[in-house]
Order: sequence, then structure tokens, then C-alpha cells
Amino acid sequence: MNFLKGKVKVNGSAGFEGPNGVKLPLASAPANSDGRPAVYGVRPEHFTIADDGAEAEIVVVEPTGSETQVFAKLGGEQVVAVFRERHQFNPGDRIRLKPDPSAVHLFDEATGKRL
Repeated sequence: MNFLKGKVKVNGSAGFEGPNGVKLPLASAPANSDGRPAVYGVRPEHFTIADDGAEAEIVVVEPTGSETQVFAKLGGEQVVAVFRERHQFNPGDRIRLKPDPSAVHLFDEATGKRL
């Protein structure tokens, strides 16, 4: 699982502000959580490539037959994404990654408990 530290942002809709201000989607936010430090957890298979995703720079590409593993920097932090399709990515390429908001796990930064 990928873990990114940041804070919950509730400004009309739920969201998460990760490292270096990267904006990530949330399906919903806990009550009274605006500005709360948290850890955003997303599994590699829950990323998609989308025009409205956050920009990431590819570091390593590992084609593994039926899927492609991509190691990238998102907001300066390393994440891993797995795509079922084959892609012709190269290190240094920039892609836009979007986590599936319904598959995101949110944890309290201080206690590690799920929010």
C-alpha cells in the first residue's frame, strides 16, 4: 500500500492535500476533520491514469507480462501503481494518477487508527 502524509481538506467536498500540496480525492471525510493531519493509503491497483489526476514522474517501469508496475514520484514521494494494461512508459515520463476515492484508506497521523 502507498502511504502519503498530509491533511484532510473539506471545502464543499472532501479531499486530501498530500506532500508538496498535491490534491487527492476522498469519497467522504470524517466529521470535523478539516485540516486534520492524516495518512492517505491507496493500493497500487487502485490508481488509474486520468486527465484530472495528480501529476507524477515515472522513476521505474516494470512490465510483468499481463500488467505494468510503475514506480513514480507523486508530490515528491514514491508511489507504486499497477495497471492491468501494457503501457509504453519510460523513466522521466509524466503521467496523471488518480486514486479510486472509494478504495482509499485514511488514517490518523498521530495514532495510526483508521478514520
